[in-house]
Amino acid sequence: MNQVQPTSLGDAYPALCNFLRLTSLTLSAPQLALTVQVGDDWRHGGVMNYGQLPAATLREVLSSQPMEPTFLECDQLSLSTHSQSGLHSEANPIPVLVGRLHSTDDRYHFTIYVPGLTVDRLSEVQVKTLQYLTQQMLLCLALAQPATPSPSLATPKLKASEPSDGVDFLSRVVALNPSGAVYDRVQHGHPRLADLVAQLQSCLSYKQLGQLLGTYLPYFFPHQSGRLVLFSNPPESFTVLTEWGDPKPLTAVEQQCCYSQSQLSAPLPRVGQECHQCQVTHCPQQVTKCIVLGMVNDTTCIVQLVQAEAAPFTLVQTTLLKKLSEQILFVMQRLLLLEDLQDQALKDPLTGLLNRRHAETVLNSLCQAGKQQNISIILIDIDHFKAINDTYGHQAGDAVLKNIGMLLRGHVRAQDIVCRYGGEEFCMVLLDTTPEVALKRADKIRRAVKYVTNSFNGQALPPITISLGVASFPHHGETPHTLVTLADKALYWAKNHGRDRAISVDHMLSGAECS
Repeated sequence: MNQVQPTSLGDAYPALCNFLRLTSLTLSAPQLALTVQVGDDWRHGGVMNYGQLPAATLREVLSSQPMEPTFLECDQLSLSTHSQSGLHSEANPIPVLVGRLHSTDDRYHFTIYVPGLTVDRLSEVQVKTLQYLTQQMLLCLALAQPATPSPSLATPKLKASEPSDGVDFLSRVVALNPSGAVYDRVQHGHPRLADLVAQLQSCLSYKQLGQLLGTYLPYFFPHQSGRLVLFSNPPESFTVLTEWGDPKPLTAVEQQCCYSQSQLSAPLPRVGQECHQCQVTHCPQQVTKCIVLGMVNDTTCIVQLVQAEAAPFTLVQTTLLKKLSEQILFVMQRLLLLEDLQDQALKDPLTGLLNRRHAETVLNSLCQAGKQQNISIILIDIDHFKAINDTYGHQAGDAVLKNIGMLLRGHVRAQDIVCRYGGEEFCMVLLDTTPEVALKRADKIRRAVKYVTNSFNGQALPPITISLGVASFPHHGETPHTLVTLADKALYWAKNHGRDRAISVDHMLSGAECS
């Protein structure tokens, strides 16, 4: 993301950055822009440029006009297709996906611009994900009340011919600061709360969440022992993200907590509710709180607090826990979405194997200069796969691909990588493997495929064979491109010489045939 002024956006900045990051991942769009306007005056706003859009292109995108009647109205989000203005001819317009985000109280006006996309090219999953991202961002900004724009921030209206000087912010953006009676009292008692809320929007893993709250929670609860616990199914499975104070009373709370017990007679507490089962009399001098902060699918986040003195928790601390539960729920929902998006970005949906993009990323990392380990890759292609699709249908072909994927998974070590490379091709990346060992492994896989029984809808499919090409780093090449190119040539050498064989680059170059 280009350099912007985070202070001008206040606590909204992390939420907006995270929204752009996840939107880019959802749409596979490396470049996009988001305009931000506070109130009805366009002069109190600006634009966030994600992905280094050039200044000229950014201006063309922002001034794009509706291109076609394609329009999609969703909850809190309207999507339409525009045409990028500029030097491009009307005969070959460049589309721009434009999404307008609707805040319920009209305090904010957001519009997102994605060059190169149209509404009709979005999948149902992408639309639903955009709806979810929009909803979450607007919920996060509900705590950020805009300050009254200062007259000094107003900029003179630009004429149509006058270009704007800024790229990241074409005009000033006023600060977005939380306010309100309840929030002010909490903020007065804990001036670092705004910092915590802002940083929570940047959490991209539970590890980061634990580290962040491990820094702030002892500050908010200095007279209590406490810890943040993540429970998953089965109930006995839990992870302590962070803890502070005396661990002894927390052990007693853990034994009584309903989430740590497999058999329960009462329903589990929901988000923001206390686990009353932890209100035990193991030590009458201690006041205990066990509160559910967030709950997403099978994962529950709980804060457990034990106060050494009999004095009750303060009103400010109780209010703070409520605010914290709202934010933790947002974080957990975002982590779940991010996990799903990353899973979709890395895995092939049919076979469950990693995809080509991930294999290329791994190879680029492993083949860096200075790394001396032997790395071998095996490219695999199913022989006469088109005949299976043509004769038995594509669903039968999909069944064959799934079976081959399962077989390949069973022929790799924990440190190796197997992926679907495209179509009926697969790729294996073998670490610390010499060319000789890799060729033996390839031939073992070739023979194992012959014993795979394929069927579809109760109908047996004919036996299949595979051809394999083997190349190794640094023996055959020192760049990923060279390695893949040579392995591909060895693979097609095998197919051109009878199929059902494993061929290394050395064998290909020498002209020898391997069975």
